[in-house]
Amino acid sequence: GIKGSSMTPLFSIIIPSYNRAVMLRQAIRSVLAQSFGAFELFVIDDGSTDNTRFLQFEFETDRRVKWLRFDDNRGQAICRNSALSLAQGRFICFLDSDDLCLPGRLMALKKAIDGRPSVGFWFTNGYELRQGRIIGRLFDANRAIPEGKVPGFYAVGSYRLPYVTSALAIRRDAFKTVGTFRTDMKILEDTELYARMLGAGVEVGVIRESLFIRRLHSGQITRDYARCLEESMMALDSGNAPPDIKLTIALDIQRDVVGYYLKNLEPLKARELLRSSCQARGW
Repeated sequence: GIKGSSMTPLFSIIIPSYNRAVMLRQAIRSVLAQSFGAFELFVIDDGSTDNTRFLQFEFETDRRVKWLRFDDNRGQAICRNSALSLAQGRFICFLDSDDLCLPGRLMALKKAIDGRPSVGFWFTNGYELRQGRIIGRLFDANRAIPEGKVPGFYAVGSYRLPYVTSALAIRRDAFKTVGTFRTDMKILEDTELYARMLGAGVEVGVIRESLFIRRLHSGQITRDYARCLEESMMALDSGNAPPDIKLTIALDIQRDVVGYYLKNLEPLKARELLRSSCQARGW
């Protein structure tokens, strides 16, 4: 039988997807292959125009899989919020539709949760996959990472907490306390929410084992770098970063963004971003 199955799931896993039928199928299968079975899986078809809608029939015999579908593309924040409103699990896990869970992910999370019940924001390590090859891990397993209660701004950037959303398991009551994803943000709505959570005292825990695969590929959304900088500042505000920390992180992000533009041989965009950003902040 399925290990760990019960009437009330420990985990609710949420996968939003838009026009990624092939990768979505693999993502769903990676969840259904978990060695721990007390979960429900929400798949949100965000107005896809490919074969995504037909996948529902492939998995209709597994009652743990629940489908939501929008006729138009509404974005990840609305997709995730819709599933959150229906989720019954004690912990919420996210999985991007182009990422994959390894079979022991939920079992490792369950053991960690049982061992440290005060932690409400878990993240794990993961492998990074490009063109069929594992090219590294999300973070060095020996890296010093803060745990327990930390300032909200620790959620911004990977300087302190090297997580991505596919690596997370968050206690569901944390969303009840601080709310859900802001729908007025397009890129860093997840970071902004986590900044609020950590600022509200939700404790952090890290699992250094690699328990999922993050796929890096050309089909991923190209960042709107100027908006990325703007939304980073919004997340820092939500995380109550002190002025000196905010300035340091802002300059780091600004340098990264300018670097992207220069690599893309767009020096005028880099200069304009610096000018408008400094002007907006009175620098």
